[in-house]
Parts: sequence; structure tokens; C-alpha cells
Amino acid sequence: MVPIVYQVAPNLTVRACQTKKLKAGMISLSVILPIEREKTHLTSLLLSVLHRGTENYPTIAALNRRLDYLFGTEMTVRNYYRGDRHVIGIAADLLGEEYLPQDGSIDLMENVLEVMREILFHPLLDEKGMLTEKYVESEKKLQKDAILALRNSPRAYALEHCGAVMYRDEPCGIPICGTVESVQSVTPEMLSARWRELIEHLAFECFYVGPENPAEVAERVCRVFASYLPKNPAQAFPRCDVCGDRDDAVKHCEEELPVSQGQLVIGLRTNISVADRDYCACAVANEMLGVSPVSKLFVNVREKHGLCYHCSSHYNMYKGAIMISCGLLPQNRTLAQREIFNQIEALSQGDFEDGELTAAKLSLENSYRQLEDNPTALESFYLGRALFHAEDTIDGCRRGFAAVTREDIVRVARKWRTDTVYFLNATAADGEEAENEED
Repeated sequence: MVPIVYQVAPNLTVRACQTKKLKAGMISLSVILPIEREKTHLTSLLLSVLHRGTENYPTIAALNRRLDYLFGTEMTVRNYYRGDRHVIGIAADLLGEEYLPQDGSIDLMENVLEVMREILFHPLLDEKGMLTEKYVESEKKLQKDAILALRNSPRAYALEHCGAVMYRDEPCGIPICGTVESVQSVTPEMLSARWRELIEHLAFECFYVGPENPAEVAERVCRVFASYLPKNPAQAFPRCDVCGDRDDAVKHCEEELPVSQGQLVIGLRTNISVADRDYCACAVANEMLGVSPVSKLFVNVREKHGLCYHCSSHYNMYKGAIMISCGLLPQNRTLAQREIFNQIEALSQGDFEDGELTAAKLSLENSYRQLEDNPTALESFYLGRALFHAEDTIDGCRRGFAAVTREDIVRVARKWRTDTVYFLNATAADGEEAENEED
């Protein structure tokens, strides 16, 4: 399933995948922004405030009533990083046209798009033309709570902080929600200025998956948003490139938290991104290392040697990096770390069975086959590759995984370099609680 691309305006691109497999459709409107230290936390907060109320629907209740009328349409906000880009937007799940009244009394998609337009361009403002202070303060509290709540999940906390160390000189090292102090300092005037800055220059990426005709989807999007597009749009987002430290020195960081299970996170640089010819080989190598149920980290570090409660790896294809996460008792740190590096070395030396390679390839092929059943996953796949100007398709990736050889695995694994070793030391007295903490 490959999207048809319509450039309906210099600052509005529509990508539409038509499929009759789904009874419902998904349509999203995204904006791709640079990651800027002084603005990213503002943008994250703004997205939440805009979704609180508009001129015509001044409360969440009013907005939800409108969506309920539109046959129970569900609408969510998007806020995440893709490499060194900040992606924000709104997505909606809507019923397929064949299940709607056939008398033509309502154009569901156009009405949903009009609600999106209302949220973005007509938020609730006070008598001074500023975003409502009540909503700003309420969302500030929620954003600060979310930042503080990260400490309640040691695994997520360790991954986040290892990334901050590893990417300290790169845009994605800036926390997406900011800090408690930076959020606390936000005023309605600051947030209103950020909103006006965005609507005067932003460029849209619209993505649709569902049964509707792609050309008609593009026509509706253009009709709803054409008169709202800024006169001085931002330049179309440039290609994202993998960037990283050129210093070979490994960064080490250790923190303490009053938890009973330690967290070891090792960051590797592969310098192989989704746009590189070795992407498929690197993805399969990572699957062999720490993703599949028969991965080297699971079988050896956890099962054979019993050094941890969990041990897995994640390949960030947009940054060309691998994060290895291991939950363990602090006294097992040295042995676990040594065994993790032993398994990486085994890959680079070709010390693995053919069955391990086959299992990893089949696992990835199956995962990519399932993308076509998940509209959000399809959007993530194609929008992420658009950022890198990559022309991959799902079927192309599956063929690429199937073609990976033992020699390919050895070649890419030898490119991996250790960048950061982060350890979250558990200082809780009762080590018996560890088994239930992050199993």
C-alpha cells in the first residue's frame, strides 16, 4: 500500500492510501518543526491548550459533543520527535462513507476537517486577544506533572536521561516537554505569540488512510484549508541527516534514585539511518541482538546467566542509534554490562546460528506486514521516510529484510560504536521488591 501524493499548495501536501480493508478511515494534519530549546516546550504546551476549546466550541465538553454528532469521531493530538524534527498535529478516526446516511445530508470528512481548522486557527481567546489564562494554567500543571511523573517509571527515566547525555549537542537532546522551570515561566502572552508565529508560517502534511477516493480527499482538504494557508509559509522541511558525536570517547553517567531495581542503558551509534542502503541489515541485526524472543540479549543475559529482569534493544532508525535497556540488581551491573558487550561482539564476528538470522528476518517481515492493518502505523512509516526523502515502501522493506545475509549482519555490527553508558543506581533498601518493579 503506497500513498498517492498531492501537492495541493506550496505549503500543503496530502498523502492518501486507499484501502477497502478498513471500515473506518484516519486523517491527520501534521506540522514539521525544527527543535529549538526556547520554543519546543511552548509548542508542546500550545498543542494541549488549543485542544481545550475554540470560538465555536469553548469547552472540552462542547468539542466532544460536536465530535459525537459526527458519528463518534475520535480526535487526538500528536506531539513527538522524528530524528531532529518536532512533529505536532491532530488526528481523527472517522467512519467510512458507506456506513453513513446515503442521502448526502452530511460530508463527514469535511466536517471533521472543519473542526481541525477550528482548533488550529480559532482557539478560545480572551478580551485581549490572548489564549485563555485558565486553560494555559491548567495545561501548565498537567505538563509539569508529566515531567515529574517520569521518575515513577525507572525504565523510561533511564532511557530519557541516557538520551539526554547521548544527544546533548543535538536538537533531539532537548526534552520535548521542557523542564518544570521552563513550563512554569510560560505566560498566556508568550503562548499566544507562539501560536501566531506558527499559523503565519507553518506548512501542513495531511495523511489519509481509508476507503475514500484519494483525489476526493485531497479536494476536501484543499477546500477547507486553502483560504487559511499563510502567505509566507515555512520552507518545506529539508532532508533530515544523521548527526552525532565525532569524538570516540565513551560518555559515562550515573545517577541514583530510591528504587529497588537498577537500570543500565547503553547507547550505540550505528550512523545507519532509514535512508541508508544498510538500513534493512541494521534493523535485522538489532532484531537479533535484543528484540525477538530468541534474541541474544534475552537468551544469554537474562535466561542463561540470570543477570537481569529484562534486557532488550531499540533501533532509532531516524537517528541511526541503538538503545540497550537492562533492568537489574545493582550488584549485577558489571557482569551484565560485560555480557551485553560480548553479545554485540558475537554479532560482529558472525558468531550466531543461521536459525537466529532466519527468525529475526521473519519477525521483521511479519511486523511490517501488519503495518497495513494499522492506519497510525502506516502514517508513521511514510511520514517518517518523507522526512528523509526516502522512497521505501512496506513491500520493499520486507524484500530487503529477506535479502539480508550473514555477511551483511557482520558488516553493519562492526560499524556500531559505544557512545554512552548510563546507570541508574537503585538505593532502596529492600532488594526483594525488584522483581515486581519492572518485570
